[in-house]
Amino acid sequence: MSSTSVAQEASPLLVRHASDCAIRIRNATALSCESTEESQPHQPTGPTASTLAALPYYDVFGGWKSWVQLARDSRFASALPAILVAFVVAHLPVPDGLTATSMRLLGVFAGVVVGLLTASYDMSVILAVALLVLTLTSSFMCTTTDGRHIECDRCRSVYRGKSEHWHEYQCDPIGGSFDVAISGFSNKVAWLVFSAFHIGRAVEKTGLGRRVSLALVTSMGRSALGLGYAVCLAELALAPFIPSNTARGGGIVYPIVDSVIASLDIDVDGGENPTGGFLVMVASTANLLSSSLFITGMAGNPIVASKATSIFGIDFGFADWVIGASVPTLLLLFILPPALRLFLRPRVNFTQLSREIRRQHLEMGQVSLNELKLCGTLLACLVLWVGSPYFGIDATVVAFMAIVVLTLLDVLAWDDVVKNHKAWDTFFWLASFITLAEQLSALGVTDWIGNSLSQSLHESSPLACTLSLALAYFFSMYLFSSISSHVVAFAGPFFAAGNVLGCPPKLLAILIALFSSMAGVLTPFSTGSVAIYASRGYISQPRWFMLGLLSALVMLAVTFSAGMLWWKLLGWY
Repeated sequence: MSSTSVAQEASPLLVRHASDCAIRIRNATALSCESTEESQPHQPTGPTASTLAALPYYDVFGGWKSWVQLARDSRFASALPAILVAFVVAHLPVPDGLTATSMRLLGVFAGVVVGLLTASYDMSVILAVALLVLTLTSSFMCTTTDGRHIECDRCRSVYRGKSEHWHEYQCDPIGGSFDVAISGFSNKVAWLVFSAFHIGRAVEKTGLGRRVSLALVTSMGRSALGLGYAVCLAELALAPFIPSNTARGGGIVYPIVDSVIASLDIDVDGGENPTGGFLVMVASTANLLSSSLFITGMAGNPIVASKATSIFGIDFGFADWVIGASVPTLLLLFILPPALRLFLRPRVNFTQLSREIRRQHLEMGQVSLNELKLCGTLLACLVLWVGSPYFGIDATVVAFMAIVVLTLLDVLAWDDVVKNHKAWDTFFWLASFITLAEQLSALGVTDWIGNSLSQSLHESSPLACTLSLALAYFFSMYLFSSISSHVVAFAGPFFAAGNVLGCPPKLLAILIALFSSMAGVLTPFSTGSVAIYASRGYISQPRWFMLGLLSALVMLAVTFSAGMLWWKLLGWY
């Protein structure tokens, strides 16, 4: 009789005996488990810690495994560090300036940040759990029926008014908390990114993005440096309309770069290669720089703009972002390809490259009617975005209008919108982060962190404080494997510290905006697009770190020289 049937049909005694046999088999002891009801019972020797740890459970799909292996394989186990951090922070002694509600919110937020680094759950799942916990514990700032703002756990409690009469706070602690939890889903920034994702889907579906990239490579790919600039311009052309740097770099530009590399007879499994290394390094750097140029270039950018607006009370929309970022970013896109060419010294066979590009052009055929419709829509969007102060149309309205127009023109089917899971996923986690960011400010957590950060810089001048905060923000990227996680964790506190120290608002805002994406150059795992390029193996991991640091120093030098001069001319400090 097999051990499975024994476990299902026999007495508890036989179940124990079958378990013992399974343990022996797993330890390579050649025993036969021919069990019957007359089998001699196993004499227990007393459990030990190691024995208990090795007790088997039965997995119908995988056979016998130990409890230790079960813990290792469990996704829940990967979330335990985040749960522990959240619990510990929430139950720390309440410091001056915060309340018990603030500490619960801070604890959950800290747990979210740790969860993003350690847990194997999707970002949206982590945030859904966070919003649920905060709702059930009433850890938000609610609004009463008469317009008062109070902590949700104080709803329905009584207070003494100015007239010495007792009154009750008219609000629902759980219902009011849920209203706050979903408030981020009506935020215009979340809808801007959501709409831009669907515009990016239209660019991908029609093949316009690939055609633009191929055209640039064809016109400029007569030298290694020309190829580098072609990749930079491709990223630059697509960045305003595709708010996911991973989707843009990994889904559109990377296949072009990969095709160019393949046409050069580079062995993809041959390890380090100067030509392949040059192209992937330029492409990943261009992806980060183009992400920093537009508020719609990377999903975390709207969070930076939102925090700058809420903390400093400044208007930092699409036009301000582009104007402020234009000089340092464009200058870096011009400087870095020749700098990387100097470091890597690529060699290119342009005859083979021309044949490959020609073949891909023939595959694409003539420009389609849908591509022309999309071009017209994108041009109108760009004009309305840049000219929003003159036209009086909000950038989110323009992006939403583009979705409707593209659907009516049959460039996008409604099914494309419904099945664009990346757009819906980003919309959920971005709206959730916006809710957390707003509540961290409402409950005083952001100001408290800012005050704590500012204590070490209180004797410095506002300009020195601004530069110090920007540098600290830039190099703190070493601690993160996600640009968005970095933005969520540090953008708000650094803005709050700058506000306390009297930093020039727009100067600190543009530095944090630029460094949010630029800092991704420091590591080969900072974001999805960089990881895709780094995984090709044309540059070793140690050398990628070295080139990343050198590129970062170039970025900082240009930003603190040409960028500072430009912002001085704009009157931002």
